[in-house]
Amino acid sequence: MIPISLPVWFLLVLLVHLAGIFVLSIYYAVRRFRRLPHRREASFVFRCSSCGHVYFDRRNVPMAECEKCGAMNENIKSF
Repeated sequence: MIPISLPVWFLLVLLVHLAGIFVLSIYYAVRRFRRLPHRREASFVFRCSSCGHVYFDRRNVPMAECEKCGAMNENIKSF
């Protein structure tokens, strides 16, 4: 048997546990990356001409109804 002093033994145990945590964190990061959608749907930004409310809509329509007052508005920006 190889003689190992107590401080070296504690250091080896600590390094093994840290390596295990590192490997698990890499595994879960890769796993989470694979689950994310690579392409996000475009959002369209609308500003109400009546009340000034700014809202988003994911539908590709030229005009959308304001959530607050119900007025129809054209999109001002699309991502």
